[in-house]
Formats: sequence, structure tokens, C-alpha cells
Amino acid sequence: MAHMLERIALIDETWLKTNMARRTGWAPRGERLVDHAPFGHWHTQTFVAALRHHRLAAPWVLDGTMNRKRFDVYVETQLAPTLQKGDVVILNNLSSHKSPRARLRCCVSEGHGSCSCRHIRRI
Repeated sequence: MAHMLERIALIDETWLKTNMARRTGWAPRGERLVDHAPFGHWHTQTFVAALRHHRLAAPWVLDGTMNRKRFDVYVETQLAPTLQKGDVVILNNLSSHKSPRARLRCCVSEGHGSCSCRHIRRI
């Protein structure tokens, strides 16, 4: 059973909005607080990766939010080259993850044969 864990890849993403950085804070009495916000362009940064039981695979950071077109690019350029025959890719129920093109690319990745894609529902 433990050897089967190596075949599972859970795709997950998170994001950061740089305009949510705090603009107020505490400073010693009589001194002005000086600080900066990272990536001060006030946009969204998205990080997506495949989580495996022993490593993080296919990490990708993009400027902006995830949509179906960007997810297709992620699968083609980052995820598919890391997949092997028999891998199981687990996706959450996000609409951009339900791309038929991405599913096909996962299942026929670089001639490695087939793998399966599963969607999970949040509880």
C-alpha cells in the first residue's frame, strides 16, 4: 500500500493579494513606522503545485488569478512532464480544473501511457 502513495499527485493552489498587506503598524513612541509591501503592484500572485507524499512537484507562480486557459498551460508545461504511467492526479472541484484539454493532456502525458484524473469535493 505504501508504494501506491508515490503515484498520487494532489493539485492545489493558493493566492496572495498584495493590496491586503497591512498599511498600519506599531513603532516606538516618537518614531515613524516605515515599511514596504512586497511586489507593490497591487495584484494577485497565484502559486500552484502538485503535492506528492514525499515532495512538491511542478511548482508554478503566475501573476494574476487562475483560469481555465492558464490551468491548461500549467498542465502542459509543468505538470505533464512530471507524470508517469499509472499516476493518479487529484484535482479540487474548481471550474478551471475541469478543462477537457487539461484532462486529456494529463492522461496522455509524453507517451507515458495513461493516468487517471479525479475531482474531489470540498467538505
